[in-house]
Amino acid sequence: MTRRRFYVPAQNISADTAVLAPEQAHHLRDVLRLSVGDRVELFDGQGNGYTGVITDNSREVRVGGLKRQISPQIPRPRLALAAALIKPDRFEWMLQKATELGADEFIPLSTRFTNLRVSGQRMEGRLQRWQRIVTEAARQCGRQDVPDVLPPVEFARFLQDGRLSPLARFILFEGVQRLFIPDCTGPGGALLCIGPEGGWDQSELDAAASAGFQCFNLGQSILRSETAAIAAVTLFRFHVARMAVGDNPFPAANRGCEVKP
Repeated sequence: MTRRRFYVPAQNISADTAVLAPEQAHHLRDVLRLSVGDRVELFDGQGNGYTGVITDNSREVRVGGLKRQISPQIPRPRLALAAALIKPDRFEWMLQKATELGADEFIPLSTRFTNLRVSGQRMEGRLQRWQRIVTEAARQCGRQDVPDVLPPVEFARFLQDGRLSPLARFILFEGVQRLFIPDCTGPGGALLCIGPEGGWDQSELDAAASAGFQCFNLGQSILRSETAAIAAVTLFRFHVARMAVGDNPFPAANRGCEVKP
């Protein structure tokens, strides 16, 4: 029922009835041409999913008779992706695919070799567009939550963010020898850091190491920024999932950190 799945903010859900936001209502009524009595799925972006029946599709679209969807509780540590700004179409593609793969938060970075700068006047519109992209990706892939997209931040300020301290922190760079095998997380989840098309400056790598980041590579190839981001997120989710079921094929000597139960 993916085509009949819609995002509804939690504040628009009361008792067993939900009111769709105008954009979602337009899609339901004018694009999909759904009618009163049709069954749809809803999610609130905070981890809750519902099924219900359209009771009104005139000026407001209302869905009634809501029933909570029960999803299997699979342990999944929180994953933040800090990625340097790149060309808009590539950055937006990365947001979409990383959302599908399980990223929970996006932190756009401005680094020394970042070629893209977004003015303050345009930033609000850009952030709204990015949030719409991850919301739609969450709807399409069946997630009940929606990742957060934060405003861009200078790399030096990013490293000083106190929210990072509980996270296992990884920075990806092709110039190091250790292969990225992310089979551990800190108590608050993990943070993956991806550089721009021009790569990292050595001073940035040194500062990241001082801030507690472990540096790894993603293999022998030099990857585009958006490719590296997707590869890192995929590897992280894959290895954490394997460890959750006790299936760890990697010897201890090749791990970047100790396995935590």
